[in-house]
Amino acid sequence: MSVRQFVKVDPEQSKHRWYAIAWGPTLFGNWAVVRSWGRMGTNWVRCKSEVFEDDDAACIEAEAQVKRRLSRGYRPVEPV
Repeated sequence: MSVRQFVKVDPEQSKHRWYAIAWGPTLFGNWAVVRSWGRMGTNWVRCKSEVFEDDDAACIEAEAQVKRRLSRGYRPVEPV
């Protein structure tokens, strides 16, 4: 499984957000892209998952989501 994590911090606008994108094979032979996001310092978490037939489609979607986060001002961080 591959994971990319991002944060967006702007105290002037009260933005303290995190975002994670994970993709990998499922137990049923498909591939999934799971997106999670929330506000740093809270227990508030949202998730969305999408299932794809093959790894190429999942990787394309994951990379599209990575580009989208970067274009919206998130910066990458190392996974914990």
